[in-house]
Amino acid sequence: MKAPLRPFEYMAWAKSVPRGARYNLTASGVSDVFASDDGTFDAEAMAAWGRDLDVAALCRQSDGEAATREFTESVARRYDLDPACVTVTLAASTAITHVLIALIRAGDHVVVERPTYEALRRAPEILGAMVSRLERRFDEGWSVVPERLAQLLTPRTRAVILTNLHNPSGVAIDPKTLHAVAELASRVGAMVLVDEVYLDHVWPAADPVASPAAIVARNAVSWSSATKAFGVSAIRAGWIVTPDADAARAIRAASDYLHVTPPVATSRLGTRVLEHAEALLARSAACAAQGRRLVDAWIAADARVAWVPPAAGLTGFVRLPNFMQDVAFCEHLRQRYDTQVVPGTMFEMPGFVRLSFGVEPETLEPALANVSAALDDLTR
Repeated sequence: MKAPLRPFEYMAWAKSVPRGARYNLTASGVSDVFASDDGTFDAEAMAAWGRDLDVAALCRQSDGEAATREFTESVARRYDLDPACVTVTLAASTAITHVLIALIRAGDHVVVERPTYEALRRAPEILGAMVSRLERRFDEGWSVVPERLAQLLTPRTRAVILTNLHNPSGVAIDPKTLHAVAELASRVGAMVLVDEVYLDHVWPAADPVASPAAIVARNAVSWSSATKAFGVSAIRAGWIVTPDADAARAIRAASDYLHVTPPVATSRLGTRVLEHAEALLARSAACAAQGRRLVDAWIAADARVAWVPPAAGLTGFVRLPNFMQDVAFCEHLRQRYDTQVVPGTMFEMPGFVRLSFGVEPETLEPALANVSAALDDLTR
């Protein structure tokens, strides 16, 4: 019998942590807009989401092709790409596997950033790829260093995998750096694959600090979803974009191994999300701004912790004092102070924690105070 599939350690941790921490700073996305009581969407605005929709329409298989086409066209307009460059998928989680099974084969070489979201390094391994790691370092602002990448590329490299905004730090990859990465990858015939599920927090904008890889470089594929920045995670609406015609065809063909045709409800509601994108992202920005001010002030006041300020979004990666074990710290914080953050070990970065500031001030302020109190306990 072959070795069993290796557990997804981050998800196993997330599912094993007892629910109901009084102060929960583990969320990676904005809260569910339709469960919100923040008053940002009134009854009239919510009703607009349901226009022309009914249960029968969302369950009719014959409507699947039209629903997928409409969602595809909505994504294409957002990126100013031809609809042939877009593939609809089921959230960003599926997009990772979707892209990899289309473009990567056993024995290929893949470069994956570190630290990163676990699935981005595990999925290529599952497919039989050889994986090298591109280090993103705290003391370099978690930046992507093209010169470091150049030392890892080989004639067998088929993909360079990054996140933008970086997960877990929230740092942006500027278009100039992304273009340099794509140029290096192109020299060995590799694609640049970028998980951009957090990028919607900063793009589109009049002067964005980061842009989608698929509109920066010809040899790029990127993906996103309605989950993290839009606050509509339950519909599992995701999309993949690339200007590379061959890659686009392969990615569309890979749909038949996954979902064939996306659920009608997913496509219809995904279209609604993009129609209301401006209002949804304004809500996310307002939530982030109030929390960010509190975290900035807390870090400035407590010299034991530090972070590279995230470009945007709702999460940041906080460095603990030297030699402090992050898992033990998180356990102490939960047990004594009923406060939960994510150990950096889940992102291959011991000594850090990821925390969300996308919560109400009455939750965030005491939670940050509890983190400091826990540090007091463990640094005496």
